[in-house]
Amino acid sequence: MKKFLLLFIISIIPLNLFAQAKVNNIVAPVSYFINHIQQLNQIKTNLEKYRQTSIVGISGMGKTQLARMYAYGNKDNYNLIWFIDCNLNINDELLKLAKAINKAEGKTVIAEEAANVKKELMEYLGQSDKWLLVFDNLKVGENKKVQDFINWEHNGNIIFCSQDSDMMPYIVKAVPFKKQETIELANNILLDKDNNLVEFLVQEFKGYPVLIVQGAQILNNVPGLDKEKYKHQIQKSNDKIDYNISLVINQLSTSAKQLLSKIALLNNQSFSKDFLGIITDNKDNLNDDIFELSKFALITNIDASEDNPVFEMHDVIAQKILEKNGANNSKYLEEAVTKFINGTPKSVIKAFLYRNAKTVPDNIEVMTQNAEKYNIGTYKLLELKLKQIVQCDNSYDLAGGKKLVDWFDTNDRDGKYKLWLMNNEEKRVYAEYLNLIGWYYLKASNYKMSIEYFKKANKIFEDVKGYEEMKANVISGLTNTYIVIGDIQNAQENIKILEQKLADSSDRTSIYANKARLLYVEGKYPEALEQINLFKLLFQVD
Repeated sequence: MKKFLLLFIISIIPLNLFAQAKVNNIVAPVSYFINHIQQLNQIKTNLEKYRQTSIVGISGMGKTQLARMYAYGNKDNYNLIWFIDCNLNINDELLKLAKAINKAEGKTVIAEEAANVKKELMEYLGQSDKWLLVFDNLKVGENKKVQDFINWEHNGNIIFCSQDSDMMPYIVKAVPFKKQETIELANNILLDKDNNLVEFLVQEFKGYPVLIVQGAQILNNVPGLDKEKYKHQIQKSNDKIDYNISLVINQLSTSAKQLLSKIALLNNQSFSKDFLGIITDNKDNLNDDIFELSKFALITNIDASEDNPVFEMHDVIAQKILEKNGANNSKYLEEAVTKFINGTPKSVIKAFLYRNAKTVPDNIEVMTQNAEKYNIGTYKLLELKLKQIVQCDNSYDLAGGKKLVDWFDTNDRDGKYKLWLMNNEEKRVYAEYLNLIGWYYLKASNYKMSIEYFKKANKIFEDVKGYEEMKANVISGLTNTYIVIGDIQNAQENIKILEQKLADSSDRTSIYANKARLLYVEGKYPEALEQINLFKLLFQVD
């Protein structure tokens, strides 16, 4: 049995396609998603004639799999294939593409700034024709998100995958499996090729691929299952997905159940094993828990990396788990957020690497959305928003940064943050957010506001125990600002403070960077270059 399960899980792991196209993030379709020749031919025809097409259907009908099938089958016809997850901030998704293009080109051809990335990306792609963009996971009422791309005249190909037909061009309908396709799918998965079981799956799950796969896996894997009783219960059930998931959950270990509940609150389109290792309640059982969730088709491997594979959970399953957990979603989310926050390194550089690890930025975005929805606590939400404004700062996203600055200022004016009631960690979060606002205003060239917020942050940090490198980051920001406005004396004084704060730290990059800037402004170019070389050596920059 376990050998078969391993073979099944391996069979739905995608192939490594990155060698096939110059710029590419495609995932191979699952092996059991078969046929659909008519829809694939229609997609191909629409793209040849109109350069764009839409795949429209309700959740669970296989829109993403159809798009993956087309991309996989035609990968040799394109130099660039890129899937954009419309569940996430589309500008951030486009920024990922811009970075991939720049890496492939070996130079910066598109500015890696969220504010301008869409315009520059469209200009760049407008000069060529062998590319395919797929805008995936559009929900009902969300098609306006991609209106600029719907109306765009170009020479490449675009596929839109949406639950909503409004505004969508040249629609291909995602429809249930036909009877013969369902029979083939069931026979591909079932251990017991009993014709009665196959016919049961055909009749009860009406060509709905998510249900067919899950039903077959239940018949395969639930120990001692009375198959006749299962068939009877499904036949009389008004919500077959709910019944299947309830039955499967009862087979899971305690830690696997808890992990499942947390996954439903993440970016269910992409989460890595390492990320699951951060939020799980039982790290020792992680491999077993992933195996349990996989064998019942609750999660699917979409990246065969041995060290840190990536998984997805279908929207239908995630939504049903959220419905079943109800008020407990707040508890599961708070546990996941707390573990993620507590795992953040105190070193500025290590914290940067932690926040930007595989699948982490997208999961920060979704956890933040859910934190607002489920009201998990003022300072937990502030910590997540803090990580978002850091990402805006790193990507030079001034528009996104302004929203997060305004959000904070509104809450601060409304008295949400009561300094006299804060513990050490809450003060640290509050001070760090003030610091990030200082950096935002520095990049926005509002130096008066930058200095004001840096000084506020510095004042709060005086009462915070520990976090010396974060405190030094505030002084680094002040030093930067003074250098920019030509206040050499204050810049020199703050560099001395910076050296004192980081005297025993290995994270001395900000000292070298600020000294280099100051020496350059003073016209001391050889000395500035020496500081740059020290910075590069410490930060391991080529």
